[in-house]
Amino acid sequence: MARRIFKYIEHLFYWKHRKGHGIHSPYLFEFVNQVLFNPRKTQVPESILKEHLRLRSDSSFVRRSSVSGKYGALLYRISRWFRPEMILELGTGMGISTMYLSSGSPETPLHSIERDMERAREAAQLICRCCPGPVSIHWGEMGEKLEDILPLVPGRLLAFVDGNHHYDPTVDYVRKLLDKAGEEAVIIMDDIYWSAGMQGAWKEIISWPEVRVSMDLFHMGILLVRGDLNKRKIKIKF
Repeated sequence: MARRIFKYIEHLFYWKHRKGHGIHSPYLFEFVNQVLFNPRKTQVPESILKEHLRLRSDSSFVRRSSVSGKYGALLYRISRWFRPEMILELGTGMGISTMYLSSGSPETPLHSIERDMERAREAAQLICRCCPGPVSIHWGEMGEKLEDILPLVPGRLLAFVDGNHHYDPTVDYVRKLLDKAGEEAVIIMDDIYWSAGMQGAWKEIISWPEVRVSMDLFHMGILLVRGDLNKRKIKIKF
């Protein structure tokens, strides 16, 4: 815990790009200014917010381990803005982040992997209630299930990696996603400072040449894959 507090203080000291100031790429400026900071006040559907609030009241797991409303809304806006050909989630949990991602782009096929059978079952029930789009919950060992899904990955991929908070599997999962992604992809990593291993994985991954832009929001990290972007690493207070 002390290490995370220290890293957060360090993050606050070094952030520079509040609401896109100092960013010259139109694509990147739009992402930071319009998607991250949401000046148009894009709203998550009320039904999604109500389900999230209800589950937070009923489940300690949701309060402790699922995305907050703030970051769920960010997932919704990213999905809505990017309009991917596929959404792939590693770590369904109770289905909260799945719900936000799917509602942002309801026509997009979403595949989510969860290794805990009970959570996968409850997530599937939530998705049936809230997300009429093409959502598939895959229960089983994450690496095995990912191998099954990778052949389906199209060029334009949105991925949310929240399935294993250790260095080796995290690096392996993101490496495989990047190898399958096409010319434009967005990969979101949760809890990048959760442990020394996750911090090391984040540092390794953002050094890879195909990761053109990395955005460090502290609680999440965002990787942008797009050939016309200049290589840069950005810290943002979100």
